[in-house]
Amino acid sequence: MEKKSISSTSLIYFIVVCLFVLVRMLNHFRLFSFLGSSGTYIINAVMQIGILFLFSIITYKSMTKKTFKATFEDFNYKKVSFKVIVIAIGLGVVIYFLNVFVSSFFYAILDSVGYESPYTSSSGEVNGWTLVLGLIFTAILPAVCEENLNRGMLLNGTRCLGMKKCILLNGLLFGLLHLNIEQFFYASLIGFFLGFVVYVTDSIYPCMIIHFMNNGIGTVLSFLTKKDVVTGGIFQQLSKLTASNPVVGFLIMFIVLLVLVVLLFVLTRMLLRVSVEDSFRERQKELDELFTKFSYFDEIDKIQNEGEEVGLEEALEDIDKLKDFFEEHPDAVVVTHKKEKMDFTSKALLIATIVLSSIVTIFTFIWGVI
Repeated sequence: MEKKSISSTSLIYFIVVCLFVLVRMLNHFRLFSFLGSSGTYIINAVMQIGILFLFSIITYKSMTKKTFKATFEDFNYKKVSFKVIVIAIGLGVVIYFLNVFVSSFFYAILDSVGYESPYTSSSGEVNGWTLVLGLIFTAILPAVCEENLNRGMLLNGTRCLGMKKCILLNGLLFGLLHLNIEQFFYASLIGFFLGFVVYVTDSIYPCMIIHFMNNGIGTVLSFLTKKDVVTGGIFQQLSKLTASNPVVGFLIMFIVLLVLVVLLFVLTRMLLRVSVEDSFRERQKELDELFTKFSYFDEIDKIQNEGEEVGLEEALEDIDKLKDFFEEHPDAVVVTHKKEKMDFTSKALLIATIVLSSIVTIFTFIWGVI
């Protein structure tokens, strides 16, 4: 890990949060009203694609002087096996239903202290385009862009803190990035889990899949509810059952929650096992390449020891072959990176980011209460 990468990450993330706060303030004072009915989609696209994705990648590349390929590698864009993809889809489904319980529980706490949400659900005609736009702006863009910033740039830049601190910081900042009290709690919990997934798989793609499934299922169910295909949310139905028959209702809720937790545990263990197996196979390939490399060194020693018999021209040809091999197999060269500590400026920027986003999040709670 290079100090330049760490400092760049801290600065870019601080700037992103400042931009998010600025947009939130401008939107609060209705300064984007001139955009009309499409304003929400335009602002969302600018924030997701423009700030979270393009700004973070391009700025990081410029500050670290790395290539786009190296930048994407730093952001954990690494391929995974088909098994990992399937497990990630399953985890996304389980995470969504667990999130229903967690968010509903947290909303109940907010309600108990007199909090009223200032956010109103969109109304109007519901059709196929509503679902498509909902999936694009609620599921696809956040899954790609938010993961790019958080489980990509931020997690890579804070690995020097160690796995536990890195995951905790990543989840906390992910929750605070939403800049509202309603999403903070469950978004932080999801952030903790997704940070762990990156450490397990060494890739951002499973996190994107889980994030998409979580947001996408909610979007589809919300659409079906508005179309009267289903009536209310799952938790609301369980709440009605609990109100009519408390014993049966709580028993069913407990069983459902227990099943979901067990599924989460089982799928996570499967993900860990498959990732270890994939990593082992990858390391085995690297070892095979290293053995090939050492065989070339043996050939060079033979050339040097028997140079007169082999001849200068043949020796040069063999050395050229060795150079070609390293150009075609750059991963065969083992490079060790010195572990760096986070400098004072990087720490200060991260603390400032937490303080700023925490203030905005707390104010959303105060506004909801008063």
